[in-house]
Amino acid sequence: MNLDVSLGDLTAIERGLREAPDYSRQVLEATMHQATLLVQREWQENMPRVSGLTARSITSDVASTPAGVLGIVGSSQPSALFIELGTRPHMPPIKAIEPWVRDVLGIREPKEVKRVAFLVARKIAREGTEPQRPMERAVLSTRSQVIAMFEAAAGQILNFITGGKA
Repeated sequence: MNLDVSLGDLTAIERGLREAPDYSRQVLEATMHQATLLVQREWQENMPRVSGLTARSITSDVASTPAGVLGIVGSSQPSALFIELGTRPHMPPIKAIEPWVRDVLGIREPKEVKRVAFLVARKIAREGTEPQRPMERAVLSTRSQVIAMFEAAAGQILNFITGGKA
C-alpha cells in the first residue's frame, strides 16, 4: 500500500530545494524518518500476535534520491502480506498453525494441538483467510500526523530561506 500525501502548497519545499538544497533535504530526511517510524510503530501495534515474529519483522528506512526523499515501511516476512490481504483457499503446513493453536486457543496437550491445527488447516483449505489490514489501518490512522509533520517541515524550510533561524 502506498501513502500519497498531498500538502497543498508545496512552494516552500520547492523553493527550499532550489535555494537551500542541503538544508531542505536534511529537514525532509529527518521528517521522513520520524513519519516512517510512526507508521512502523502503528503497524506493529495493529499486527495480530502469536509469536510476534511478523510484528518484529516490520522495519522502516529512508533514502534520499535525486528524485526526492523516499520513506519505506515493510516486512521481510511473507506472513505480513497474508495477514494484510488474506489468502485464497490453500492447505497450509499444519506445523505452522500449531503455535497459534497453543498461544491463541490455549490448547497444550500435544495430540490435541495437532488435531486442532489440522482442523484449522482444513478450514483454511476450504475458505482461505480474511484480510485483516493492519498496514492499511496504520496508514489511515497516522495520515493526519504525517501531513502535519511535513507541513511543519515546510514551515521550517521557509523560515530558514527567508532569514529565520534553523
